[in-house]
Amino acid sequence: MYIDQVGDRTLADCNVLIVDDQASSRLVLETLLEETVSCFSVNSGKEAIEYCRHNTPDLILMDVSMPEMDGHQTTALLREKPACEHIPIIFVTSSSTEEEESRCWASGCVDFVVKPVNACTLINRVKSHIQHKLRSDFLEKLIYIDKLTGAYNRHYLDDYLPRLVKDSERNATPLALVIFDVDHFKLFNDMYGHLDGDSCLWKVSKTINEALLRPMDKLVRIGGEEFLVILPNTDVDGAKAVAERLLQTVYDLNIPHASSEYSRITLSAGLALKLANDSKTVDYIMLEADKNLYAAKTSGRNRVVSPSQSVTKNAKGLSSGQKLKSLS
Repeated sequence: MYIDQVGDRTLADCNVLIVDDQASSRLVLETLLEETVSCFSVNSGKEAIEYCRHNTPDLILMDVSMPEMDGHQTTALLREKPACEHIPIIFVTSSSTEEEESRCWASGCVDFVVKPVNACTLINRVKSHIQHKLRSDFLEKLIYIDKLTGAYNRHYLDDYLPRLVKDSERNATPLALVIFDVDHFKLFNDMYGHLDGDSCLWKVSKTINEALLRPMDKLVRIGGEEFLVILPNTDVDGAKAVAERLLQTVYDLNIPHASSEYSRITLSAGLALKLANDSKTVDYIMLEADKNLYAAKTSGRNRVVSPSQSVTKNAKGLSSGQKLKSLS
């Protein structure tokens, strides 16, 4: 028996990526599944990897025999990415030999179907694996999600960040961390009350989450009114651009704050970078980001400070020379 809904998601909310170099095969698979899930199709392993850089499908139907990059190679590359390693992949293969079955399992698939595809088998296997993923996602949400803000919590950070550092070193790509702090939040709580304070944190978290454009970018609540944004494969300039955009987005919420010099809720941010060839530890990167956050606070708030220089542009282009009396 299949359950149509787990948590707040239904089968109809789920997305399946179909990877096949034959247009006719893609059409068959889409037609069979269109009444059950949403489908998106690409015609090569390269396109599948590019698609998953910006989207996170709930399941992938992967053709095994494709030119340039076959299903086994594509799956291996996807499994190296933390954002993709838990996506169930079902191989679609024209061979049913024991050797081919062994290759499929060894490549990291969760199942496989043989061409020509049996409609009933395909639909029920897709349903089964998606529902298993929905249950896993729901349990992960209970463990890793901060109940107040909907951002990830410290447990998630402890598990996820060390893996990202290793991934950055293996792929020789930079990893950026940005710590954000809600300016004058204690004064906000004192003036408006803790219920409004909780509502403010929820709005800020929701706004930042919605403004993050890549599935690999993660928002973590690391304590009180302090948040961390993790930006894999992002250099200093890219991270500064993201941080400044997030500051502007929160500024534009225009949440009233009479005790702020900006008369609204604003954020300060400190940025740190881990390069593939440096020896920085996770703790060191976090400490560096925290120091830069302190510098943003002492130089006027509502701005970003990066590792290599002083204050960067703040929301609405306000003067970076303004000083404040406290650091809350």
